[in-house]
Amino acid sequence: MTWTYHAMRATTRQWLHRELPLSDVRLSPALSGPYSLKARIEPEYGDLIGDDGELVLSEWGTLVFAEASGQIRGGGIVTDTKIVGQELDLTIDGFTAYPADMPITSTLTWGGKTEGTTGAGVDPFDVVRAMWDHLQAQPDGDLGVTYTQNSTPYRLGAWHNARRLDEDGELDDDPKAVQDPPIPIDKVWDSKKGKKPTAAQGKDVYWRYRLPWWDAIDVSQKINELAKQVPFDWREHYAWADSSKEDVVMELHLGYPRLGKRQSNLTFVEGENVTGLVPINRDGSDYYNTVYGFGSGEGSKQLRQSVSHRDGRLRRVKVEGRPEVSNKAALRAIAQDELLRTLHLADITQFVVVDHPNASIGSFDVGDDVLVENRRGWQPTRLWVRITGFDYQPETGEITVKCSRSDRFRYGGA
Repeated sequence: MTWTYHAMRATTRQWLHRELPLSDVRLSPALSGPYSLKARIEPEYGDLIGDDGELVLSEWGTLVFAEASGQIRGGGIVTDTKIVGQELDLTIDGFTAYPADMPITSTLTWGGKTEGTTGAGVDPFDVVRAMWDHLQAQPDGDLGVTYTQNSTPYRLGAWHNARRLDEDGELDDDPKAVQDPPIPIDKVWDSKKGKKPTAAQGKDVYWRYRLPWWDAIDVSQKINELAKQVPFDWREHYAWADSSKEDVVMELHLGYPRLGKRQSNLTFVEGENVTGLVPINRDGSDYYNTVYGFGSGEGSKQLRQSVSHRDGRLRRVKVEGRPEVSNKAALRAIAQDELLRTLHLADITQFVVVDHPNASIGSFDVGDDVLVENRRGWQPTRLWVRITGFDYQPETGEITVKCSRSDRFRYGGA
């Protein structure tokens, strides 16, 4: 398989180079994380140095794309360079690295006293797309990223003007008393069974979800928080815009309840299409069957959520401190994710295959579930794992698959 690498100016989308002389390339797609590409250029190339002596490949100014068999396989933004003599090492991060440390500078609001009188909150995917729209609307911020237009049944927001509830969750004796803070929605909303709370006397109940600029919200952190809370997956997608190969589509794929599929016709077997031995990890130091999540607040008012599973072993408790989380649903999701991660001992976290017909590049992707068989050693194992990423070296054809057992993931709030 022949690989070609292209460089484009990020702000103007003008081509800088159509055959970058990259070597020691390592391509790493990821599930719910940015693509990674690391490479080297050696020796010096005159057409990669500008008239002013500066590098043509500038940090946060250049896009690089990897092409094989006529298809764009991945790419991203040049974020770091290192020069040692005639060696130029490049770090290229996928376009979803762009929102990291980027704040929302204008308040984003859904619902309110007028629009919030219908419906029951905002779809998290609409929030993600709006935050990306906000970033790309700024000067020199338009990467040309597009997004899938699918949806989720989960709803974000809070009910305002609801009648106050007492400690038992019953309506307060004072019909004019308003619940403060507002009642959160933050769940999968059933339009047939879901009901608005009772309005305080003289008030109209409405929902609102707001991301205020004064909270200095980091867009990347907020997307990751929502992805855990709902939960949902996301990944980057790259493709030629058309047959002329003059432009590239960069699309954010959002998936609820998940991305990827169960690859029932593809098995990775040690000694067949897996090179070397498949490590089976059984790390008891990281085993817990109860997780307490502690969120914002202090003392007895601190937000707390716990999840547990009785499995015949001694009780092992892990405390997960997340003082930045002020939402019960988000905190419980974090605790649940941590329990799934630490509950099962046997796990396969990576294995190595070589690009060939039985496991060719393109036959599996991040997010997919695949069956891995370890037939030798102390504990022959057949385990379904979910691919969370992989490192691919085009020069050798070797693929290091990164994964974790499939039952450590939850979908759609399950």
